[in-house]
Amino acid sequence: MFFFRRSNVKPAPRPSRAPSFALPKRRAPVLLTPSHQHDQLPFLSRSRFSALPHFRAHGEEPESLSLFIAILYVVDLFGIFPFLTLPALLVRLGYFGVLLVLSIIFLQMYTSFLLAQCWTMAEYLDPSIMQKRNYPYAALAELAFGPYVSLLVSVLLDLSIFALAVPSIVMAAENLEAVVLRMSAGHYNFSYCYWAIIVGLVICPLMWLGSPKHMRGLAIIAVCGLIIIVALLWYCLLDAAAIGEPFEGVSMELPGFLAVLNSYSILAFQFDIHPVLLTLQIDMKRKQQVSWAALGGIAITCSVAIVGSVLAAYKFGSMVASNLLQSLPTSVPFYVMLILMSLQLCFSVTVASSAMFLQIENYFKLPETLTCKRVLIRSCVLALEVLVAEFVPSFDALMDVVGGTITGPLVFILPPLLYRRIRRMELVHQRIAAEASYGSLPLDLNYDPVELEMEPLLVTTKPHTPRGLWLRLVRLLHRLECDVSCTMAVLIFGLLATFLSTYLNVFTIGDLFKNNSPCLGNLSVH
Repeated sequence: MFFFRRSNVKPAPRPSRAPSFALPKRRAPVLLTPSHQHDQLPFLSRSRFSALPHFRAHGEEPESLSLFIAILYVVDLFGIFPFLTLPALLVRLGYFGVLLVLSIIFLQMYTSFLLAQCWTMAEYLDPSIMQKRNYPYAALAELAFGPYVSLLVSVLLDLSIFALAVPSIVMAAENLEAVVLRMSAGHYNFSYCYWAIIVGLVICPLMWLGSPKHMRGLAIIAVCGLIIIVALLWYCLLDAAAIGEPFEGVSMELPGFLAVLNSYSILAFQFDIHPVLLTLQIDMKRKQQVSWAALGGIAITCSVAIVGSVLAAYKFGSMVASNLLQSLPTSVPFYVMLILMSLQLCFSVTVASSAMFLQIENYFKLPETLTCKRVLIRSCVLALEVLVAEFVPSFDALMDVVGGTITGPLVFILPPLLYRRIRRMELVHQRIAAEASYGSLPLDLNYDPVELEMEPLLVTTKPHTPRGLWLRLVRLLHRLECDVSCTMAVLIFGLLATFLSTYLNVFTIGDLFKNNSPCLGNLSVH
């Protein structure tokens, strides 16, 4: 019956009749889990990109963020700074200020899209980059340009996040000091030097949380508080008595160059999401939607801030203060708003600092669970931020320095550079893979499906019609590789803006800190 019989097949062993306790115990099968914890392995060489296997225990789906929660994170990350400082900025710049604000925000959106695309291409080129998920920005820099650029990116990233936390602590302490001072009609003053310590104690247990995927409840509470803050702010604006004529001081004249450069630094500081963007992308359920999260968060914050700025310009005109709170009259809603602002700033600092803490913990090879070492490291860094906040004269003293010198390279220089480099690596990888797959067969590597599909449309469409002009414009942009040319334009803008802002900060940093902090003055007196 069987024509091919295997002669060396061993018969199946008979079941043993020995009792169960006498049989040798079988070991349970080992379930491999992804080693995402702080690996310091180098990337594969350029010629050995391959799809590495990723094992996960059955039934253990990783936590992930939805698009809605990611948008809440972005809105919470911006906090209340745009609502308080943008009105005076737009009044000082005039109608040109609206164009400048929209331009900077559009560039922020574009570079955030480039950064998200870089991570997607990096996962395709070398899946082992997921082992470096605790420091994604530095990992991209290492993949593209090597370890030295990665070290530079790590330093800039940590400085940027640290410097972003200090003004938030200062402003939260100043708001609480204003509540006590105004409610007592100036008879009692609890110094913001002590309030800064209290704010640090409130933030400290929140800092012990892990990555953004462990902070869903915190993000929802923070955004709900932000909605109440905006409603109270608009109520206080509408209830305040008008000063002068509506939109007084808002002109059509172009502002001076130094005013534009200073405004650029402030806007780069306020609308910066790049340090946390990649961390959000890694934690998201659908990573390709992180660009929509950035777009939605920036659009919501920007539209609300511009509406509030128009109301402030209508009420106060050129008399609006650099901090809008100083122009509002005291009332019960005003006190409630100040307290909620302080709490929201605490939440914003917690979310913004997650990328820095993950990178520091990766350096010390700490696990992703809550440990005593994590509590100690994060508490020490927070204590240092509070100490620096004690000696800063005001919350806006660091905006020019941080926004123009530190944030600029992370937002406008590095994303275009990384995108151009990694995209070139991807094209080379695709060419090598195609040649290896087809072997010696003739292969047309210049095949362009876009040109092939558009050719019959261009033939059947009249050239002078709107559809014909649009098709020819799309083909022209495709031939010019519009995304690459746009990255070069953004890169040149970032280099010029960063150089000029840094040059200006070198000569004006003394003026920014000419007024000593009250804490430093009290310490020198005693």
